[in-house]
Amino acid sequence: MPAQSMTHKILARAAGKSHVATGEFIEADIDMCFTHDPVLEALREAFYEEFGKNAKVFDPNKIALFQDHLVPAKDAISRRLAMAMDNFAAEQDIKNYYPYGANYGVCHILMCEQGHVLPNQVILGTDSHSVTYGAFNAFGTGVGLVDMLNVFRVGRLWFRVPETIEVRIEGELPPNVFAKDIILRLLQDIGMDGASGKTLEFTGSTIDHLSAEERMTLCNMTVEAGAKNGIMSLSDKAIAYLNRAAPNATLDPVTTDKDYQYSQRLHYQAEQLEPMVAYPHRPDNVCTVAQAKAERVAISQVYVGSCTGAKFEDIELVARTLKGQKIAKGVHLMVVPASTQIYRRMAQSQVIDMLVESGAVIESPGCKACYGAHGGVLGDNEVCLSTTNRNFRGRMGNPNSFVYLSSPYVAARSAIAGYITDE
Repeated sequence: MPAQSMTHKILARAAGKSHVATGEFIEADIDMCFTHDPVLEALREAFYEEFGKNAKVFDPNKIALFQDHLVPAKDAISRRLAMAMDNFAAEQDIKNYYPYGANYGVCHILMCEQGHVLPNQVILGTDSHSVTYGAFNAFGTGVGLVDMLNVFRVGRLWFRVPETIEVRIEGELPPNVFAKDIILRLLQDIGMDGASGKTLEFTGSTIDHLSAEERMTLCNMTVEAGAKNGIMSLSDKAIAYLNRAAPNATLDPVTTDKDYQYSQRLHYQAEQLEPMVAYPHRPDNVCTVAQAKAERVAISQVYVGSCTGAKFEDIELVARTLKGQKIAKGVHLMVVPASTQIYRRMAQSQVIDMLVESGAVIESPGCKACYGAHGGVLGDNEVCLSTTNRNFRGRMGNPNSFVYLSSPYVAARSAIAGYITDE
């Protein structure tokens, strides 16, 4: 049998095959899938139109629904979309439903928190950042409405088996260098099309020692390089996370065969990495924070949010960095936790107190300004430093604004200084 990557093994299992080959077209069973509020109304209408008014989903236990992009409702249309999701969940008896309320948040974070992501699974979402789930040794990828429409009905989808690029990182990261800096450096090196349709597989001692949440950050942004999926072997810290999220689950991780031939191999020494920042208007328009600091790039807003940069560890890092200090005059610091579970942890610790005392404003969970809908939309010529994943022109709601991307640490230091810095 030919040597297999971990992505090959997951897809082979889901297709009922002993092995697969790069470039092969397969049809695979889907272990878990989801959609969210911007998509569900159109999907619901098409579902009944295409499959009949009494049509049922393939397995309601393998579907999750999330209200995250447009909550709390900013207008009547947003509320209509949420109501359509209420109706579909009831019609299809979907129990894994997370509406705005006591237990909701950004889909990718909730998928992990609620135990819907397990190793060796094929997991799909109507959101490109579904690549996040590779942090837990799963094949996660985003699909469009038509693909998900059919998945909801039959529970299967075709794939072209991707080739795999190895990204090996060895050593110990310097102080104040994080997963966000790693992925920004990778984007600088390979560009937004450097992994188009391919797997980015992370290996090495640095990856083995990352926290589960840092692993999520790394995989989350692989799609910014065009990757079909990001993935890594299961680590002790990832196992501990899964044991809390899904205590009754049996874990069945996969590894890449030692003699598997990667299509490309990239190697980084962790000690040589440094804080990075993406300039407008591309995630791969990256330079060092040292360069930005020399240019003294002034900012008007710091946004700590999204599936990339608003996990508990992200926000706790911001709070600890800000402790005892005030944000610069004229700078707005917005903190948008990714879930109510994170919000509760913030309240139970000193995190909220530290943030508020520094001058931060804490918003309710959700996607909000990350994709420009509400809750932090920028004005003309305003400059935002964000812990999110994309900075395309208009991404945060205004094509005449400017968005930079950084780690939560750099975001916090910059909020204090009033310009981009890590000091």
